[in-house]
Amino acid sequence: SGGKLAGITEDAVDEHGIEIDDDTALVGTVMEPNLESIAALSPDYVILSADLPAHAELDSALTDMQIPHGCFHMDNVMDYAKIMLNFCAVNDPDGEKYDENVTQVLKRIESIKQETAEKLSGQKAPTVLLLRAYSTGVKAKGEDTVAGAILKELGAHNIADDNESLLEDLSLESVIEADPDYILVMTMGSEENAKTYMAENIENNPAWSELSAVKNGRYIYLPKDLFHYKPLNRWDESYAYIAKLLLNEDA
Repeated sequence: SGGKLAGITEDAVDEHGIEIDDDTALVGTVMEPNLESIAALSPDYVILSADLPAHAELDSALTDMQIPHGCFHMDNVMDYAKIMLNFCAVNDPDGEKYDENVTQVLKRIESIKQETAEKLSGQKAPTVLLLRAYSTGVKAKGEDTVAGAILKELGAHNIADDNESLLEDLSLESVIEADPDYILVMTMGSEENAKTYMAENIENNPAWSELSAVKNGRYIYLPKDLFHYKPLNRWDESYAYIAKLLLNEDA
């Protein structure tokens, strides 16, 4: 939006690879932000996630300290547009940044959605099992994720919508019965450790290799930068990636 970054959490640098200059302070982690470090910066604005309990606590503390801030949901592209609108109102008086990073992105997304709908017209909606894997487990996920929201908008059917118990406990029997066209996996933490867990606890079941998605090469790990982290001004790339998968084009 044209503003200057005063502070950022450590994991944004260590895990996400965001480059910062010497004037940008580290203010704890995203799960444990440090109030004292944030307050010491006297920032013009602090952005918080409404999905994280530690940020809800910060919301109250920053209000008491009269530090301007916003606590936002960040699950989909319209959440991103809302946040950018707030920032650009201060940092982008001519609207150039908003046009480049929001308006044009939304236009490309609408084009992707329209093209995908046209190509899938008359066909049965592709079925998908969306998973989030980590070093000690795996769960089915719904539309409250980046990938889940995009899948729904592009006309795919997430099998967890038919069986909400999958969101609590991944049942291989239910997956086998549904036999989805695609199995898409997001990873949290170490991708290598998540893949090891999947190999040792899921893929080693003989029935797994008989699933249509596995046999047809549609068991796919999604790139972290587009689906685990928020893609920001690259939301259109996330839509394009999923669209190409659903249309059996090279992603």
